[in-house]
Amino acid sequence: MTGIAGHVELREPVDSDLDIIFPMTQDPVANQMSMVYPRSREAFEEQWNVRTGDSASVVRTILLDGEIVGRINSFVKDDETHVGYLIAQAHWGKGVMTSALSRFVELIELRPLIAHAAKSNIGSCRVLEKCGFVKIDECDSPETERYMACVECKYRLD
Repeated sequence: MTGIAGHVELREPVDSDLDIIFPMTQDPVANQMSMVYPRSREAFEEQWNVRTGDSASVVRTILLDGEIVGRINSFVKDDETHVGYLIAQAHWGKGVMTSALSRFVELIELRPLIAHAAKSNIGSCRVLEKCGFVKIDECDSPETERYMACVECKYRLD
């Protein structure tokens, strides 16, 4: 993908990635934009271990010029394959996530792929659309222990 300052690649995660990725999940600006509440380190590690050990899930670490800048994963929820991702705030708006998601969806053979984003998270919505996801629904999403109340967009890639 052109326009990116550097080389984006995906690799299998290793345990030491947690020490770099976990702090990204604590970024208050990113959490507000994504409309999520941060997880504890223990909850993060539990989710990480489930996803990396689940044959139905694919997890990759996102690298920019060899530096860990985020993570991306697929997981099954309600009999649908979903995609989720995060990238360090320092790399927002540079095309890194679009490049990473484009590469990731090539790895996943199952279709459709589903993604959710807060409507107010314009950057994430643009990433999904640039990668071929189509908005199929928009609804009020109530507050939960993990998510803030928001208008949520549901996207689908066939």
